[in-house]
Amino acid sequence: MISVFDGSLVALIYILVFLIIAISEYARSKFNLRATSTRHAIHLLAGDTMLLLPFFSSFYYPLTLPVGLALLLLFSFRSRKTDMMSKTMIDDEYDRFHVYGPLYYVISIGILVVFGWGMRHIAMAAVMIMAWGDVSASFLAPFFKRRHLYPSSSKSLEGSLVMLIFSTLGAFLAMLISLQTGIISTSIVNTLILSLAGAITGTVVEACTIGPLKAFDNFTVPLSAAGVMYLMSLVLL
Repeated sequence: MISVFDGSLVALIYILVFLIIAISEYARSKFNLRATSTRHAIHLLAGDTMLLLPFFSSFYYPLTLPVGLALLLLFSFRSRKTDMMSKTMIDDEYDRFHVYGPLYYVISIGILVVFGWGMRHIAMAAVMIMAWGDVSASFLAPFFKRRHLYPSSSKSLEGSLVMLIFSTLGAFLAMLISLQTGIISTSIVNTLILSLAGAITGTVVEACTIGPLKAFDNFTVPLSAAGVMYLMSLVLL
């Protein structure tokens, strides 16, 4: 039987996501921003909708979100800058693999929703590590006057430190919401340890995702962070 509450929550999230896309496109056009800037904003804010996961009664409902967005993104990439989503998401400076980053992002969310439904706190935290950590690093790292780049990479130690801080905050927020909604029962200390472990894993994996794998950090970061948090939760929770 279809749940009116779950269906309404799905509709609300779709409205929020499309509102974010519309505002991002307006800001891109108004202030002549690159698609990269609006893409990061969408990446950040859309990822936050995963914090509503505890309020769904079944994974089928939230799964409609990444599936629907994946289909819309595929259509947008085919149209190549003739609709709002493609204008907001596609940056010509990306290579042919990196340009599909938003698609990889929603696919990884779908994987986490399906396989992480029994451990929604981990699925939420893993997405927040990507949403808050990776975006913060991409946005804030260039503001450092001196950056210490890793060998054979455009990534830096400063960017990794920014990612670690914001990844930990994002993951910990997901854990706190999980505690408050009752989907897990443990101590604040344990949730902080899990959050830090996931954030460290995501940060290290992001720094190592270079060369041919660079375009696929939307897979490597959240999935590896989720794996480590799951293994640690077997001991802590």
